[in-house]
Amino acid sequence: MREPPAPATRRTRMRPRLGLLLAPLLVLTALVAAACGSSSSSTTAEDPGPSTPPSSSGPVTPPGADVHLISLTGAGGQPSGTATPLNTPEQIAAFSKQFRSGAMEHRIKALTAHAGDDDVQGAVIAVGCDRPPGAAVQVDGSGTVTITPYDVESPLEECLVAVTTVAIAVIPQG
Repeated sequence: MREPPAPATRRTRMRPRLGLLLAPLLVLTALVAAACGSSSSSTTAEDPGPSTPPSSSGPVTPPGADVHLISLTGAGGQPSGTATPLNTPEQIAAFSKQFRSGAMEHRIKALTAHAGDDDVQGAVIAVGCDRPPGAAVQVDGSGTVTITPYDVESPLEECLVAVTTVAIAVIPQG
């Protein structure tokens, strides 16, 4: 007995279609992620930078006050002009509960650790596509601290993920 002859093999050409589609998508995702990163900076309350501070009458800017900005992508939080005291670990923990990420609390703790005896106040000043270039801190007659962001000169119309910006004001005592 003899086995039947094997049929001729038919070669199929495989094309890397999925690779051709995924490569540009991965590059685009990496570029967007790099543009929406996180950052932190510091500005002096007397130096508004490239934009102009909001005009107001009544409250005054404390001499020597520094405003530090912490920005984090997708952190959440609710913007509020009225600042919250951040002088104790308990106050920092209570303020940080509004954020989705523990990274924001860690950054706030790191910044407030160097404040010494100065009064530290914090507020979420922006949640959106843009990071304000700075902020003004003012104290009214009753001691209420307000932190107001400077206007963004050319705001983005849309973004993939909102950026939360927290302003930490360090106000010298005395």
